[in-house]
Amino acid sequence: MLSLSVALLLAAASAPAAEAPTRDEYVEALEKVCKPDALATQRAMKGARADVQAERLKVAAKKFAKATAIFGGTVKEISAAPRPEADEAKLSKWFTYLNRQASYLGQITAQLRQEHAIKAQRLTARFIHNGNLANNVVLAFGFDWCSFKFSRYG
Repeated sequence: MLSLSVALLLAAASAPAAEAPTRDEYVEALEKVCKPDALATQRAMKGARADVQAERLKVAAKKFAKATAIFGGTVKEISAAPRPEADEAKLSKWFTYLNRQASYLGQITAQLRQEHAIKAQRLTARFIHNGNLANNVVLAFGFDWCSFKFSRYG
């Protein structure tokens, strides 16, 4: 019985591990997740900037709350995807920026709910800057839908 258990363990250990995706496979897999979420974000955020400018902060807060939920869900889903081994450090840094962006969106929403437009605008500047830093980290990947574009938050 013990020898059978040892044989099964050895067989499992020698079975080929799931191979890490190539960069192209990784980008393709993530883009399939990001595209519908990016489009949903655009719909949810339609007119948000105009709402802030017209001081309809409660209305804008609802839109930012939806965007926060979508963005956070996207980051959670794509962070679970297997990563190319050669790009692990780069992607780890990228996800740090993405998680920071998710945090900023939540903070912006909270400030808008409290009708603190100036604080929300400062956080928006940080959100944009952080998004640009995230894009720079993965520029070589050629993301379209998974790259940050502030125009989607409009």
